[in-house]
Amino acid sequence: MRTEPMHRSAAGGFVAASSEYIPELEHDPARVFAALRGHIARLENFVPQLSGGRIRGQNWTFGVADIDSHLPERGLVRSGLHDISPHAYGDIPAAMRLTLAMAVRRLSDPAERRPLLWCRVVREVHEYGNLYGHGIESMGLPRHRFVTVTLKRPVDALWVAEEALKSGAVAIVITDADAKHISLTATRRLSLAAQTGKAAGLLVFTTPQSVSTASHTRWIASASRSQPPPYDLHAPGKPSWNLELVRARGGRPGAWVVEWQNAPYCFNLVSKLRSGEVHAGTAEAVEISASQGLSIRTG
Repeated sequence: MRTEPMHRSAAGGFVAASSEYIPELEHDPARVFAALRGHIARLENFVPQLSGGRIRGQNWTFGVADIDSHLPERGLVRSGLHDISPHAYGDIPAAMRLTLAMAVRRLSDPAERRPLLWCRVVREVHEYGNLYGHGIESMGLPRHRFVTVTLKRPVDALWVAEEALKSGAVAIVITDADAKHISLTATRRLSLAAQTGKAAGLLVFTTPQSVSTASHTRWIASASRSQPPPYDLHAPGKPSWNLELVRARGGRPGAWVVEWQNAPYCFNLVSKLRSGEVHAGTAEAVEISASQGLSIRTG
């Protein structure tokens, strides 16, 4: 029997050693199977990377302590699957923009140099329009780190997303998803592919959905009224969302109103809600509660 164990090269990759003939294995089936199991285990643990080594970086967080505390290990799973759904039909652009903001948070990590891939479906492009390059750049994602592909069938988009995740060539794969073409098996394949390529998959559902998925977290987003800047109460404010975490593996649900800041690439809690209550994590909440004793609502 010939075995070719994998060894790490000086460049950080893996190469096969020269073939070695082991006569005693020919008459010992137990040792043959043990050698094969070890060889298969080495192959399964081998993940090709463009950099030739493991990718380490900062935790993938929202940058808001009140939100991150609801997530396992106070952050999103870096090599896993997450899904985002609109609260209603008109909230689909808001859900897409929130997804992109989450991706920018991940790509702002200096240790992460791989690009982002967005798999679009022709039907969704016709319904909601193409992605706007200048708007994407204004959110903090340079064009050379953004790749998009448009396909006719949703099943093709899922296949491309799976292959891209497995390749390890991209940091994040965002995919237009339709609940009619999504199954637990399909999302399980995406989740395993994300683990293999040490990447993250983000599914953007086009309709409010309740299908079972293998995602680590499930978010529901809707557009929220922006807070006007202090220097002009009639000027448009920062993009804001009503954000709800409905499922988190190892975490707990919660609801917040957040806004996005382009310059530091971070989320902030919106201090005042429409009901007049405030988040417990904001500085304004501490001041108001100390002076007036108002009730505080947590997520």
